[in-house]
This record gives sequence, C-alpha cells and structure tokens, in this order.
Amino acid sequence: MAVTTERLPRCQVSLSIEVEPERVEASMETAARRISEKVKIRGFRPGKAPRPVVEQTVGRGAVFQEALDQLLPDVYREALESESIEAIDQPDIELASAEPLVVKATVPVRPSVDLRDYAALRVPRPEPRPTEPAVEETLDALRRRYATLEPVDRPIAWNDTVRADVSILLPGREQADTEEDAEFPLREGHAGPLPGFLERLIGLERGGTHEFTVEIPEDHPVEELAGGTASCSVRIHEVKEEILPDLDDDFARSLDEPHDGVEALRASLSERITERLAQEALHEYRLELIDLVVSLAELDYPEVLVERQVDRMIDERSNHASHTPEGLAQWLAAVGQTEEEVRDALRDGADQAVRRSLVLSEFVRSEELRVEPSAIDAEVERTAGLVAEDVPNLTPENAQRWRQLVESEESRANIEEQLLTTLAMDRLVEIAERPPPEGEGSGGPRRRSARRRRARAASAATEEADGPGEDAAAGDAEGDAEQGGEGPD
Repeated sequence: MAVTTERLPRCQVSLSIEVEPERVEASMETAARRISEKVKIRGFRPGKAPRPVVEQTVGRGAVFQEALDQLLPDVYREALESESIEAIDQPDIELASAEPLVVKATVPVRPSVDLRDYAALRVPRPEPRPTEPAVEETLDALRRRYATLEPVDRPIAWNDTVRADVSILLPGREQADTEEDAEFPLREGHAGPLPGFLERLIGLERGGTHEFTVEIPEDHPVEELAGGTASCSVRIHEVKEEILPDLDDDFARSLDEPHDGVEALRASLSERITERLAQEALHEYRLELIDLVVSLAELDYPEVLVERQVDRMIDERSNHASHTPEGLAQWLAAVGQTEEEVRDALRDGADQAVRRSLVLSEFVRSEELRVEPSAIDAEVERTAGLVAEDVPNLTPENAQRWRQLVESEESRANIEEQLLTTLAMDRLVEIAERPPPEGEGSGGPRRRSARRRRARAASAATEEADGPGEDAAAGDAEGDAEQGGEGPD
C-alpha cells in the first residue's frame, strides 16, 4: 500500500492511499461470499455461489461497494499508523480511482499551540471601589424589596405595578401572543416583552382597551423581528403605586439581617459591593489575561473543534433539547431561527472559546501543573455534601445515589479538570502581577480597554439589593476560560 501525505491549512492532512490490486481482488472475493450468504441465488446454497454469478445477479458495482465498506476502514487505519498521524475526528473520504484503487482522505489532526513569551506578561490587577451612587442605588433597591403596593386611580407612571391583559402580534406571525391578568412592574431601562413596550404604557389609564404599535430596533437579537413593527393591545385592570419604606434606623433594624442603624447598613452594603466588584474584577481580569496570551500565541487548529463547541453551546442554550431531532426542531421554532442561523450567530464566540481552551491547555503543560488526588477527594466530599445541605428531607437512598454519581470516574475527571483550570488561572495571575525586572518596563502586550468595567458598580448595586448574600459571586472565570470544552490535559 502506497501512501502520500500533504499538510493542509487549519490542521488538516490529506492522504492519498493506493491499494495493491491483489488486496482489492481478495476483498472482492470476500465481499461476493458475504453477499451470497445474504442474497438467495438460484441453484446455490447460501455462501456457495461463485463470484461471477454473484456479480451477474447483483451487479459488479454492488460487490465493489461491499468490498470498499470492509476494506476502507482497514487501509485508512494502516495509513494513519504508517505515517504517524493522530486524527481527532472522522475523515472526509473520496474515491479518486477504481483501477488502481486510490482513496483520498482529508483528516483533522491535533492543534498546534506556541505560547511564545507569556512569562513577560505584566498587567496590574484593578482595584474597583464602590461609588456613593452605587451604595445609594443598592439602598433604593433594598427598600423596593420591602415596598407595599397601593391601588391608585391615575395614569400609569414609572415604578408602578400594572395588572392587565396583554396581546402582542409580532411581525411575520399569524397569531398574537396573549396573556390575561398579567402583573408586572414598570422600571426605566427595562425592556419588558419588547424594547419600547413599557414606554408606551406611561400615561395610559385603566379601563378600556389601548392599542398601539412598537417599532422593533434593527439590532434586535431575533433577526426576523429586527426592524419590524409589533401590534399591541392592552386592557389595564389595575394600577398600583409603589410605596417605599422610610430609610431610617427602624428600617435598618427590621431587615432579615438587622443592622444597628442606617449608617451601619450603608457601611455593610459598601463592603459587600466591594467584595462583589472584586469578584467581578477578578473574573474579567482572568479572561483578559487569557485573551492577552491568546493574542501572543501562534495557533493552528481544525474547524471541527469550533463546530463541536457550537454543538455544546446549542445544547446548553436549548436546555439539552438538541439531543433529539424533535427537541431541536421545537427549540428552533421557539427562538424563531433556523439551525444554520443559530450556528452562524454562535460561531465567533465558539471560536474564541476554542482559542482560550487551547491556550489554557498548553499553559498547563508548559507550567507542569498537577492536581493532587487529595484535592480531588476533598472536592468530591464537598460536592457530595451540598445536596444534603440544600435538599430538605433527602432520603438515604437518594443521598447514596447522588454520592455514587459524584464519585464516578466521569465526575472525578470533571472535578480534576475544574481544579486544574483554577490552578492555571491562579498561576497566570501570579505571572501577570509580578513586577518587571529592575530597570525594565512592561514587556508584555498592553491590556484591552476597560469598557466592560465601567458599568460594574451600577450592576453590582442592583444585584446586591436583590440578593445581598456573599455567595452570589459574579460568575466563574475558570468556566468561561474553559468554554472550548476540551479542557487542560
């Protein structure tokens, strides 16, 4: 068997495999015998008809195809072994010639990653501090949690709560989406069911039916709705005014977590906002460091890795509905997009996730990072205990079932991967925070714009009031960095 190879872009290798005629003939004989065992041929017992008779009965093409079905996997595997090629996905195979038999296979191979001089990376970590408006916004949001609603007989204003029958006919739809006796608050800056819908309610009065249209922005995420016009019909049953409690010492003492007074409450919220901002800053700082290392690195990887990541993202967004064709079709209908439209929209994010994952994996190898078995055991125990704490009246049988799931090989592998990612992120932060050598400036790449950090104080204020516990962290930087799915190994 003669094999020639050619390296192609995006980590692909083309193989041209010429199979010896004698081997092809032997495969044809074997194929004819298999066919004669399955196809009834007059005058011959199963498996006993000679090849010419079989070819006359089913056609030479059918015998040749049967021979290829058995022969191609073997010759392809042998070609990979002889050329020391490590394939990471199924090949694209085409028949270049029948006589002699020449097969061409295009196969994706393992990515190549050169991190370059990542050790020169120097990026100071930001130290965000809550602003006074952020604390005051948190106090306002906290007061709203304890507000009372009183019916009023006046036009609708911002911060009112409305009870109404709502019907919205979206562009391109034949039937309106209707909800009767819906109750919802009107907050400035919130989009509601459609951008601009809540604004149209301001000034309307209860009683009667109000009809109006809403122009959908051109940048609406659902492409078929973008730039269209929605027809709305609203019948208002009740308007309730929000009455906030006074911000005084009595209010501070009445909270689920009581404080000695308003100033003590303000100081506590400021501390919690600081913690939340620090968590969010660390989250973005880690992603920034990864992306800076990605910008330094030389990467070559096959497109199949991106498509796999798109598959994972669709699976997550559809809540695993994509596991079946029927479930995928229902989810696509719900989001109003075709599968190709969804995949196109996700591809850039998937590509970024793959690049991050490849860089992180190579960083782990380069730094020779390892997770101790004792650390995995401790995390297994911690995870197993979470259900016992969070699920009331947990039966011993269910607790045992959960523990077996957490202790499975697959679960332990996932835990090890998460811990390894955390080690890598911590090590990367350690490198980036080191001072440059004496007499030298920062030789690493410049950090990206801090636009994403500018809105952090306002968002933290709202989140802190909605759930002021310390456990409401701003996401898992390690998880975001690991979006590529392959994980460090």
